[in-house]
Amino acid sequence: MLRVIEWKRTTTQYVAILQVADRFEPNSIRELERRGAETILGGTLRGTTQTDWYALAYDRRELEFEEAREMARNTLERYREQQRRP
Repeated sequence: MLRVIEWKRTTTQYVAILQVADRFEPNSIRELERRGAETILGGTLRGTTQTDWYALAYDRRELEFEEAREMARNTLERYREQQRRP
């Protein structure tokens, strides 16, 4: 089950790290989806062809940190719901 394992801040984004980068094939992490102030980053899991989420990034010019945390919680809940569906 994905959860935020670490928050990082860049000059332009709050980044919620969901999995360690070592779980992914080298150079496979990329933008998967962008929705407003939120960007989903993902990559190919090592030794597979499966794509999974690596991190969620939020634009610091549009959101405060607490807003980014709330959005991350909501996005992860949607991810979990999708994973439960057959």
